[in-house]
Amino acid sequence: MAVTLSSSRPGTTEFIAMRAACGWGEISEDMAQRALGQAVATVTAHDGDSLVGFGRVVGDGALYFYLQDIIVAPSHRGQGVADAILTRLLDEIAPLAGPGSTIGLMAAKGVEPLYERFGFKRRPTDSLGAGMTKLC
Repeated sequence: MAVTLSSSRPGTTEFIAMRAACGWGEISEDMAQRALGQAVATVTAHDGDSLVGFGRVVGDGALYFYLQDIIVAPSHRGQGVADAILTRLLDEIAPLAGPGSTIGLMAAKGVEPLYERFGFKRRPTDSLGAGMTKLC
């Protein structure tokens, strides 16, 4: 079957299962519902009835946008699913992200080339410091 994209949110159970299957850990249903409900944009990829990819954008919807949870099932990696999800997400936020806006992300180790194809730059640079995270 061909993979189809949608701007709909995945079901909470699907989201939790996809994260766990990809090694991103377990989260509660309440946390999943809150996270999904706060997205600026969401894209799901399905192969038939199965969720095989997901991505969302979080942020304030004006100045700051962050690509988050770009996940593709191991069975569908290397088939262009992540590229399709990113293209769709960036297209959806384009009308909102005007001059002076920033689109950021924290790439998983080894997938930086995926984002570089979309114009993202590795940090640090001469003018930008390293990206940072604090895990809870």
